[in-house]
Amino acid sequence: MKKLISLLLAVVVIVAFALFALGSGESNESTVSNDTVDVTQNDGGAKSETVTVKVGETLTTNLLKLSYVNCEQYTGYSEYFGPKEGDIIYRLEFAAENIGSSDALVSEFDFECYADGVACEAYYSADDDLSATLSAGRKATGAVYFEVPANAQSVEVEYETDWWTDSKAIFVVK
Repeated sequence: MKKLISLLLAVVVIVAFALFALGSGESNESTVSNDTVDVTQNDGGAKSETVTVKVGETLTTNLLKLSYVNCEQYTGYSEYFGPKEGDIIYRLEFAAENIGSSDALVSEFDFECYADGVACEAYYSADDDLSATLSAGRKATGAVYFEVPANAQSVEVEYETDWWTDSKAIFVVK
C-alpha cells in the first residue's frame, strides 16, 4: 500500500512540474499604444522591463487593456480629509477592459506612487476608486489617488504587469 501511495505521489509531482513548465513557456507581452505610439515589451522570462505610459495611451497586458484617461491635481476633498501641509493629491483616471478568458481583478492597490524616487502614500477618501473583478470582456472605470509633495519634480505611478517576472508599467504624472 505504501508503494502505491508513493507511486501516485510521484506521478502527481511529475504532472505538476510538467504543467508548470508548459505554463512558463508563454510570453508575457505588454503594449502601449495610441494613435502615434506603439511600444512593445516582450519578457523572455528572467528579465523584467518597464514600459512608460502617458495620458491618452493604453497599456495592454495578457489580461487587461488599461487606458490612462486623465491625470489632474485633485481638490475635491473636505477640510477634514485633505493632504498634509506641503502636499497635494493627484488623481489618475483609468478605463480597464478584461481581454483575457477568465476573471481579472484591477484595483487601486495594484498601483504604487513615487515622487522624486521616494514612495508616496495612497489617498483613499474619494468615491470613484478603481476596484473591480471583471469577467471576460467586461469593462470598468475608476481612479487612483496619491498624496505627493507639492515641490516634487518627478511623479510616477507604477503598475505591476506581471508579478512572476516583476515587469512594471510606469504611468507618468509629471
